[in-house]
Amino acid sequence: MTSRSDFKPLETFQKEEIERLRDLLPASLRALIRVVPHSGGEALLFSRRKAPWQPQGIIAIDFRRWQGIPQPQRDLLFLREVGWFDNRNWLQPGFYQSLALLGGITTVAELSLQHPFSALLAGGITALSVRQIWQNLNRESAHFDADEFALRRAQFRGYTRQEAAQHLADALEQVLKLDPTDILTALRLQRLRTIARNLTPSPGSS
Repeated sequence: MTSRSDFKPLETFQKEEIERLRDLLPASLRALIRVVPHSGGEALLFSRRKAPWQPQGIIAIDFRRWQGIPQPQRDLLFLREVGWFDNRNWLQPGFYQSLALLGGITTVAELSLQHPFSALLAGGITALSVRQIWQNLNRESAHFDADEFALRRAQFRGYTRQEAAQHLADALEQVLKLDPTDILTALRLQRLRTIARNLTPSPGSS
């Protein structure tokens, strides 16, 4: 951890760190994500969209705690959260997104034509599609996808894949203090440790 004597005034650190983190963002996401401070609560950082169907959103960070974390771990935690934010895009093109859109349009059209049975059928299809989208966004592999996003992006910032995996694993264990007995966490840590030892499994494998 960074020593207390090395700390800058919080306001100065926060301003400089927000600019530095924005520079880590992929160009395609800089207009969509704002980095903002937050205080209180247990979360060190979290991401949130303005609405589930909107591309814009925030990544909120508790900078008072963030300042005490080594920079490499901060980088990987931030990039991992960016990956989580990006993967949870309701409007990302896909079969169920298209089906939900078509079902919604059909429902409105059938209601305007006063065809209640057809509207009910189309509404049911829309609801099932939305449910499937939600399940896809929250599937276990989404966590591996976010980890992989962080590793790939870190390589654009001068980290080797092995270094990035080591820093992310350390951050998950030491900073976020994820429960290593949780099966999903254990699989993620196992994969990251394997990569750090220069044995690179395919994304999402254990």
